[in-house]
Amino acid sequence: MKTPMPIDQLPSFIAKSNGTNHPGSNPWLKFIIVGGVILLGVAISASVMRSAQPKITRIKPVENENGKD
Repeated sequence: MKTPMPIDQLPSFIAKSNGTNHPGSNPWLKFIIVGGVILLGVAISASVMRSAQPKITRIKPVENENGKD
């Protein structure tokens, strides 16, 4: 009978870290965060563009002005 080598008695940390997920981790969480950041960026840029447009006030012409001498 062979006695086990000390290296064989050590736990394999590489095998454990590759195959297991952390409890409660969502694989879609990365996509949700990135999508939220992109959506927030689009909303902020739309708000800035809307506020950068000049305010236009339209003055209604007087109807009787052309008929007077």
